[in-house]
Amino acid sequence: MRWCFIPVAFVTGIALVILFFCSFDTLEYQEIGLNYSWVSETVEDKPYTSGRYYLGLGNHFLKFPKMVVTILFVDDITGASQGPALQSRTRDGLNVRLEVSFQYRLQLTKLYQLYTTLGIKYEQTFVRMAIEQLTTAATFHNAHYFFTNRTTIADEMKGMLNDHFTNHAFAEVPFFQLRTVHLPDQFEDAIKETQVKQQDIQIASLQQKTNRVSYETSVLKAEQAVKVLQNQAHAEAASITAQNDAYCQQYKVTQNLQADALERLVSAAGWDSKQLLDYLRIRAVRDHPAEKTTVRL
Repeated sequence: MRWCFIPVAFVTGIALVILFFCSFDTLEYQEIGLNYSWVSETVEDKPYTSGRYYLGLGNHFLKFPKMVVTILFVDDITGASQGPALQSRTRDGLNVRLEVSFQYRLQLTKLYQLYTTLGIKYEQTFVRMAIEQLTTAATFHNAHYFFTNRTTIADEMKGMLNDHFTNHAFAEVPFFQLRTVHLPDQFEDAIKETQVKQQDIQIASLQQKTNRVSYETSVLKAEQAVKVLQNQAHAEAASITAQNDAYCQQYKVTQNLQADALERLVSAAGWDSKQLLDYLRIRAVRDHPAEKTTVRL
């Protein structure tokens, strides 16, 4: 009889080993989880990170992503998209379609509150929250502001989304992208034309500044040329004045010496003034070139 218990014991041992290994569960590096008991249908409020854990018989992990997860609202719907571009209105009443994407990350310390509040299909609620927040944010600005301050609008949308998710969705939004803003074609055409005209004005203004600089440069060159001519004229006048002064000084010295010589001559010869004039007249005729002299008899 005892031999009949051996198979039973063997089967029981195998069953216990299987049950023991079934009491373990594993979380990968990119996962976090909550310990769920299908026997008591309860969830442990302690979150678990990556690793292999002994949970007990009938327990397993409810797994959640540890890394950031992307939600997209784009017209070109792909497998990762949650819907087409968002429809809203600007503050001045124009229809606007927004292609956006953002990345959310679950808060580890609030994982139990997330599960008990939103359940395992929490992402559906995230999508509805994002739609409500982003379409509301679009109504804060007029259509023209979307063209001139898109970066500012993107920062405001990210701030609103992150605050709402932190306070109500037990998650955070570290990244946000405002991909494309679609406004009515007529308005976009008018904005483009306005931007072209503004560029034309800027180009004309730059050309005006260039011409002004060119003209000012020409004026400076002319003024510099005038200064050069003035300096040359002053130098030439100074040179002529110096030459005249030297000639006059020399002539004065020569005349003084000649007068002294004539005075000594008159004194030595005992001439009177008439005789001196006759002497000077004869000397002048003598010193004058013969080919240029005419004597009247």
